[in-house]
Amino acid sequence: MNGSQVKAYFQRIGLDHSAYENLALDSKLLAELHYAHVTTIPFENLDMLRKIPISLETENLFEKIVGRNRGGNCFETNGLSGEFLRALGYGVKDCFSRYFRDAQGVIPMRRHRLLLVETLDGTYFWDVGVGQRSPRHPLRLAEGLVQRQFGETYRFDREPFLGWVLREFHKEEWKPILSFTQEEQDPIDFVAACVWCELSPDSPFHRQEMVALKTKDGRKTIDGTTFRQFCLDELVEQENLTQQELETVLREEFGLVFS
Repeated sequence: MNGSQVKAYFQRIGLDHSAYENLALDSKLLAELHYAHVTTIPFENLDMLRKIPISLETENLFEKIVGRNRGGNCFETNGLSGEFLRALGYGVKDCFSRYFRDAQGVIPMRRHRLLLVETLDGTYFWDVGVGQRSPRHPLRLAEGLVQRQFGETYRFDREPFLGWVLREFHKEEWKPILSFTQEEQDPIDFVAACVWCELSPDSPFHRQEMVALKTKDGRKTIDGTTFRQFCLDELVEQENLTQQELETVLREEFGLVFS
């Protein structure tokens, strides 16, 4: 990612590039970048529904997410944000992950992309590619450390087979979100898993609209024809949206416009 692309990326996530020049590459800066990303660039599967093949090439990701003001899945958003962080000077490692929330009690396949980022004050978990409840700030990679943010509580454990396991304390129980090992992956390693998400009959990602964007106090989502706004313990729903209403919500709530 070149200098002009870095500036455009800052603009895409709502930040002034000039205010972030020459800052220390520490966890404080990383947290600001992560929060800006998850509150401006949505998780979305709209290309899958339109049968538009997903490219994981950096130039194509940049053109889609920054140039056309779109979002994407974990392979896209974590992939492009990793290139952004590398351009700033952070050390970045791409990792494969197993996602547990929709695994129905079995060990899921590796089909999620996340990043480990080296900062001046430690190694941090970066994941801007989850549509469900997930951290708004990066998490320090430390076993057993309870980390609280925005009313949510997280912890990493280690298991012999799964490696690192991220858990969330929710409804009085530590529930697994995902697991990963620290084996570094090349971008091409994610292509097959991304195609599985696009085309496999077992994939949940090409059945209906899935759009999500974090907010300070929750998140807003589209599932099929239902728009939901989660704010702390409150939930507001609009069901059975027409196509015109859906396009209005995509534009006004998620900043997504299609020509």
